[in-house]
Amino acid sequence: MTVAKHFKKQVASIKRQMKERKSLSLKFLKYHKHPIIVHSVHHENVFNKILEDGKLKIPRTHTSPKKTPYIERFLGIDNCIYYSLGFVYYSSYKWKYNLIFDIKFLKILVYYNNSVNFQAARAIVNYWYENDFKYFEKFSNTNNVTKEVINRYLTEPYNGKVRKILDFWKIEKELFEYIDSYKNKKELIKIIKDTGKKHLLKFPSSEKDAIDCYLEEKAPEMIGKRENNILKNPYFLGFFIYGKLEHKLRSILKEKYSDKILFDGKDIKKIKDI
Repeated sequence: MTVAKHFKKQVASIKRQMKERKSLSLKFLKYHKHPIIVHSVHHENVFNKILEDGKLKIPRTHTSPKKTPYIERFLGIDNCIYYSLGFVYYSSYKWKYNLIFDIKFLKILVYYNNSVNFQAARAIVNYWYENDFKYFEKFSNTNNVTKEVINRYLTEPYNGKVRKILDFWKIEKELFEYIDSYKNKKELIKIIKDTGKKHLLKFPSSEKDAIDCYLEEKAPEMIGKRENNILKNPYFLGFFIYGKLEHKLRSILKEKYSDKILFDGKDIKKIKDI
């Protein structure tokens, strides 16, 4: 499977990801005393378009490539906007452009208490490993990338245990094809659906969970099923943009978002004061 370019440059060390995510979160907590919801953007031009429109649009109204379109389709969350708890996408992929929302935004989001796409994919691979090892081996040997991903899954420990790390987005197309052609496909679909239900929390339980795990390694996932008008969203706080601002971006921010905040990884200021 060809992975979208903006997902390729993932920080290899999970520990390094977690350390930076926690560091940024602690800095922001000094200003805003509660956990935050973040939507991350991979490219300046895409971000500028969002700012000019004043909207985050659902996928069917834009053409940005998706990371996990097949699993999303199985779970029924393929035409949605994805949000993270804190600075997950910056620490994982160095996506520089981020919109920040207050934790109360969870009132109108679908909340999974862990990365549901990853959890569903790993549940399928674990099922084959435990119940149909011959099929597991066949899938593993599909190509060089599947071999590499499954070897890491089998051998690299995470918190002292193997079969925890699965870079499934690198092999999602192959995974989908093997799910689709499996003799007991209905069982696999049930596993995916049950995984989604297992990790789903409704507000205010979602808010409690987010507060409890904000500085932990877990990465909850939030789904917006409709367009987000940031000019009217009462939960929209401002932006996290790491490092120096480009001239065009600074102009757009000061013109349309002067009352919002800007976090640069170190300091937090009102945009009108930058």
